[in-house]
Amino acid sequence: MTGTVILVGADKGGVGKTMVARTLLDYIKSKGNEIRTFDAQYPAGDLVRFAEDATVIDIDNVQDQMKVFDGVVDNCITVIDLPAGLLSPTINALDEAKLLEDVRSGGMKMVLLHVLGPTIASLAEITSAAERIGGVKHILVKNHINQSKFFDWDHGASGEVMARMANIMVNVPQLAEIACEMMQKRGGSFTSFIAETSQSRILRGRVRTWLESVWKEFDRVNVLS
Repeated sequence: MTGTVILVGADKGGVGKTMVARTLLDYIKSKGNEIRTFDAQYPAGDLVRFAEDATVIDIDNVQDQMKVFDGVVDNCITVIDLPAGLLSPTINALDEAKLLEDVRSGGMKMVLLHVLGPTIASLAEITSAAERIGGVKHILVKNHINQSKFFDWDHGASGEVMARMANIMVNVPQLAEIACEMMQKRGGSFTSFIAETSQSRILRGRVRTWLESVWKEFDRVNVLS
């Protein structure tokens, strides 16, 4: 049966990949979709602090790969938060298992949310990943986790390249630092924080505004279709 797998990955650490995965989980649940969540940051996952139903796996382990991909079914979305630096090796493993061939033949739908760093070197990452994943929907994510404005990306030839990729580029704005720190300490989902009336009304409002802006970006690039 045809099912959907969404990989959230990056070739570098420190780009806020798990934060993007958390916004995606809230987004999918808001649409009423059934979801399976896997935290591949083995052995001590980070996503499990924010998604209680997440299962920690070792994506390099064949048995864990079977646990994930043999369970892909129709009407259910599988989300995998990949460890930093393991995007390319994971793509290679999927290719060796002929899963990318399944995607190309329509036996499975797959989306890659590729979270990029703020330097121009990320352009090479984009090209490298795209060459490996023909048939997979490739969505780029500029995650403004700090004051970085991706300056290098907005000028000269690189700026022209980025402009052409606008229809597959998700922009995640910076979340207010105090709200981000509160979420990190508290754990749980963004939506549960927003609903928790014992928390600061100001912070809940800021998180809600920020989350809604990210969801609009997911809508714009049709991340689930």
